[in-house]
Order: sequence, then structure tokens, then C-alpha cells
Amino acid sequence: MKQNDQIAQSLAETRRRTFELFNLVDEEVLQRSPGGGFRPIIWHLAHIGVFESFWILQKVKGDKPPNERYQRIFDPISTPREESKNLPSRREMEGFLNDVQAHTLDYLDGLSFETNDPLLRNAYVFDLVLEHELQHQETLAYLLHMLDPKLKRRPAKEKNNSVSVPSLPSATMTMIPAGEARMGAVWNEFAYDNELPAHTIHVPAFKIDRRLTTNEEYADFIKEGGYERREWWSDEGWNYKEQENWTAPFYWKQVGDGWQEQRMFDEGEIRPQHPVSGISWFEAEAYAKFRGKRLPTEAEWERAATCDVEPDRKRRFAWGDAEPSPARCNFDLQFWDTTPVGNFPDGASFHGCLDISGNLWEWTNDPFAPYPNFKSFPYPEYSQEWFDGDHRVLKGGSWATSSSVLRTSFRNFFRRHSRIAFAGVRCAANL
Repeated sequence: MKQNDQIAQSLAETRRRTFELFNLVDEEVLQRSPGGGFRPIIWHLAHIGVFESFWILQKVKGDKPPNERYQRIFDPISTPREESKNLPSRREMEGFLNDVQAHTLDYLDGLSFETNDPLLRNAYVFDLVLEHELQHQETLAYLLHMLDPKLKRRPAKEKNNSVSVPSLPSATMTMIPAGEARMGAVWNEFAYDNELPAHTIHVPAFKIDRRLTTNEEYADFIKEGGYERREWWSDEGWNYKEQENWTAPFYWKQVGDGWQEQRMFDEGEIRPQHPVSGISWFEAEAYAKFRGKRLPTEAEWERAATCDVEPDRKRRFAWGDAEPSPARCNFDLQFWDTTPVGNFPDGASFHGCLDISGNLWEWTNDPFAPYPNFKSFPYPEYSQEWFDGDHRVLKGGSWATSSSVLRTSFRNFFRRHSRIAFAGVRCAANL
């Protein structure tokens, strides 16, 4: 299949899946904020079209904005969250998206990518628009998860995620020998500016958990006074905990002597073998201290996840360069939820780390910061604006992450107090 045809197919398929996400709830619900000061969920629908129009039809093709009003109210910089009210109907927004994509596909037909224009070279701008929409699909999953399960309809295709592994992998740590970590994107394919330039860092030997922290293990932390004992918390973390009255992960609530959790489409007792989710960086840090460990650095995570038999080779995914598949990891809304830790032994890294690609994003200890010789491209608001010392890097991808975003070089980033991301914790320790 020609490159242009492949791009057209990807654009259409991604848009179809975006519309499917909005089918999970009624429009009345979509027009409201899910809570936490977030914009109404439906805002993201038109924003996706505005982004596509701006970068492909306006910046590259040279067209005028197709809708000046949409250009304003669906730009996160022009219209702050609190002003995102009284939005157009879903039907109107979908009409806008359909028109934009029709013009995009017309422009794409016969377009050559053999050019010196950095936006068009190697189809960069089309990959940019696709990844933007794929990332918003995961953001939509975060926001939908915040809603009462009774407000949502289960998708037609939903796999059973309650399957347990034959035996829970032990909570042992694996030793990673000292060596070089290849940081950033080393492949000739799309990458964001914060993944570049690729460079090498020497990493001293360390230990890292083979698997993610489970609900059962995190419940032990709570039982031992995890949210009450000051010694495990940083000053800022303790202040946030007190201010926000954190007593458990975001979706947990105590019922009698046990814990229940809110899942995407139902509620029930916490599942001991599933990884704990809905915890902030501050909570992850406190938990690690409780265990006498710490959070891994970004370079340590890269070395644990990407090492290969050949020392100079970096794995694109934890298992190698083969594309993600249902046999290797939990990704792309296969189950609409986490799966038991270690349920994908075929997806293990060279050093035996399980679920290091997929299932949950993993907090690292490092601030989101530029790599040496970083150059902002194509706009500072994606990366540069967030080099603020508060955002922390998350790695690995979650059960809602698309296959391309699962690449080991991808750097997710959230503020330290954020709890809505599908994020968990894998501890590390010095030797």
C-alpha cells in the first residue's frame, strides 16, 4: 500500500474510534465537566478537528481557518478551561470534523513527502495529527473513567480481563548491571521534540521491581498508616495529601474492613493481583519509601526496559521491535481496564521486567526536562512550556495507550499531584 493510502486509512480509522468513544455516554453528560475543573468532555471532539485543520490545512496547505469561532473556543490557549461553556452540539462538531478530514484527504491525495519542508518531510505533520488524536483518545478514557459507571454504556467488544496468571510473579527485584542507556528516539520514524536528540547516559548498577505494585501491596501501605505517618512523605507531598484529604487511591473507597474501586463500567472489591492505579507521584514516592525503596530515574527505566542482547541496540518496545500484540501487553483499550500483573510473559524485557510496556504508565523520579541540545519543534506548547520542575516523566504506556505511543522513547508527563492518569508504580533501589 502506498504511503499516502496508509496515512488516509489511519486517519479514517482513528477518527472512527474517536467517535466510538463518544458513543459511550449521552450528549447531556458529554456537555458537562466530569469534575476536577476539567473542560466538558465534548470539548475534546472539536479540538481534535481544530488541531488537524491548523497544522495540515492552514500551516502547510495555506488555507484560512474553516471556522474562526471554533479556532478560538477549541484552542486551549485562547480559551481557558473555565470559559469552555455553552459548547456546540455533538452533531455540529462531527460535521466540522468530517469537513476538515475531507479537505485533509483531498490535500493528501498525490502529495509528495520528498521535500525540505520539515513539516511535510517524511509525512511528519500527518503523524503529528494522528498522534495528537490518539493521545486525546487516552485523555478521553481518563475523563470517562471519572464518571459514575451507571452513566456509561459498555462497548460492543469488551474482553474479559479477570483472567489470573497461573501464579503471581514474585515481588523480587532484578539487578540491572551498570551500562549505557540510549535515551530518546533512535529510529527513523516520528518522534516528539522532547524525545530528541537521542543520546547516551551511563547508568550505575541498580535494582528494579520485576512487576508493578499490586492493589494488595498498596493496601498494606494504607493498613500500616501510609496516609498518616509523616516519615514517608516529602513536605510538598504531605501538604497536598492534607489539603486534598487523600486517604487512598483516587478510585478507592472503604466499605467495612475492605476496599472497593470504581472501574470504567462497574464497581467492586479491589482485585489483589491487579496493579494499583490512580496514585499521584507524591503517593508513589511515599509508597516506595515505605518499602525501603525509591522511584527509578528515567534513565534507569530506559535501561531496564530497552536493553537488548546487543549492547548498542535499543528495543523499540520492551520485548523488541515487533509491533504490540494482545499476546505481549495490555494496550489500546483491549480490556478497558488493568490486567493482573505479569499476565504477559511474552512481553517481558531483556532483564525480566513484566508489564513495562502497557497496563499502566510508571512514575519516574525525574522532572520533565529537555534533553541536551533540545530544540522545540514544531511548537513550544507541547513540550517546552511544561519544563517547569513540577511535571514528572511517566514511561511505558497504559491499557488505553495506542500502539505507536507505546514506544519506549515516548515521554508522558503529569504534575506531581495528578491522580487521573492510568499510572502506577514500579520501585527501584540502589545496590
